[in-house]
Amino acid sequence: ARRPVLVVLVFLSAFAWLLSISLAAALAAALRAAVPAAGTSVAVVAAAAAAAVAEAAAADMGRVSALYARVLALPLRLHDVYWARFAEFAATRTASELLAAESEAALASFLTRQGAHPVTTEEMRGEDEGARKLRVYALLEARYHFYVAFHAPRRALEEPIRRRYYHVAPLPAAELAAWRRLLSWGAAQPTGHVCDPLEPMAEVLPSFTYERCLLPGASVRSLWKEYALFLEGKGAVEDARGVLARASGVFFRDCAPMLLYHAQFEEAHGGLDAARALCAATCALPPPAIDAYLAAANLERRAGNTDGMRAAFAAAVDALRGEPLAALVRHAAAVERKLCGDHARGVALIESAIAREPANELLWDAALECATSAVVPAAAGAGDSPAYQAAAALLERMIAADSPLPPPARRRAWLRYQRLVDDYAGSVDAMRALKRSRDEAGLELTLDSEVPESAVPKPLPKRKPNGMSVDVSMGGGAAQPSPSPQQAQAQYTPEQLAQYQQYYAQYYQQQGYGQGYYPQQ
Repeated sequence: ARRPVLVVLVFLSAFAWLLSISLAAALAAALRAAVPAAGTSVAVVAAAAAAAVAEAAAADMGRVSALYARVLALPLRLHDVYWARFAEFAATRTASELLAAESEAALASFLTRQGAHPVTTEEMRGEDEGARKLRVYALLEARYHFYVAFHAPRRALEEPIRRRYYHVAPLPAAELAAWRRLLSWGAAQPTGHVCDPLEPMAEVLPSFTYERCLLPGASVRSLWKEYALFLEGKGAVEDARGVLARASGVFFRDCAPMLLYHAQFEEAHGGLDAARALCAATCALPPPAIDAYLAAANLERRAGNTDGMRAAFAAAVDALRGEPLAALVRHAAAVERKLCGDHARGVALIESAIAREPANELLWDAALECATSAVVPAAAGAGDSPAYQAAAALLERMIAADSPLPPPARRRAWLRYQRLVDDYAGSVDAMRALKRSRDEAGLELTLDSEVPESAVPKPLPKRKPNGMSVDVSMGGGAAQPSPSPQQAQAQYTPEQLAQYQQYYAQYYQQQGYGQGYYPQQ
């Protein structure tokens, strides 16, 4: 709270030191001007020097008054302290030192427009020094009270704020909420300047509030965006560009969302080269992100640069891995097919990705989706189309014995192959021939052999409702009572018991009231 006071005191001390130097220089200049006159008495020289010093002092005191006028227009906590010091200063100064004659009428007009003009008494109506000083002091005091009332809502909102300086630690939530309330209040105020003749920069725009807020909240990305949006909404595009340049170039140079936000701003305002540079910087950040490459490709697409878009897709294939790579090539193939009308280029892009990650089932799914998108169901007796043959060839690669896909993925591909033939083939003989060829090759057995035979539970014996077993001895002996639940559980593994429970649950859900009791294994 004392820091503004110390700053002003230091500034006033420096100004007083400069004032003493200027007075000494004025005295020396007066002496130099008086000495060459021959026959001039010492009294005349002294009078001329005194007049020069007085003129210089009056000019410098006017600067002090102007400095006080600027300070008293600011929303400071110690507003009353500065006014008390100015009152002490004004008690020993003339009216001209406090306020120039040409500024008096302008200040009176300003206070009249604001409804804060002081009451003029009879003692103020004269033009002598005493009347003018009373009039000037009343105007300055009315201006002080106007700014006290003008800044009262702002000071009330600033009261809960404690951190006003930069710190690497995140801004506490309560502090951030207080700053947001202050910014919201400032944004709701009328825009423009208050037209104060003594302080032309006294403005209502909250740009200076945003700058103050960014000191403690430099690590809050949303504040930079809000500041840029505020300036952009006021038409200050260059100022908004400077704010985003500070954010993306200093505080968030490794933050992909901020770089991409800045790139969108540059693209919206015609800065395509700057937007490309920002997208390239985002793509260079580790680890590679699909959003960065999609932003670069979409930028070139919107700019009508098809070659640039394809270069961005190719760079993404080289950089991405896993699920992001599959998502990107799926999107790129769709863009090539729908926007450029080049289905073959989309297929080639997916094949290049498969060459990099042959065991990635998602890439094969993207390739199959791209291939089947061009397939049309065949009419009766019609031959297989090239698109159908391409999709079938892809599925043949997926289910082949030397396929890089794991057995579960090959099994899923086999089921999709059957669905493809069933949905798009022109004859039922194609489906029968496909299944017959796979049966002869033993593919079904290979794919089903993922579960070892030892893990397949044996079926339970059939039981009657009275608890007696159906099984009898070879000699025709009587039926034996069923074992206890504990004895039955001991005969099977936990995995088998869990599977049996699942069988029973499914069976009872399918049976109606009064029907069978046990599932037929």
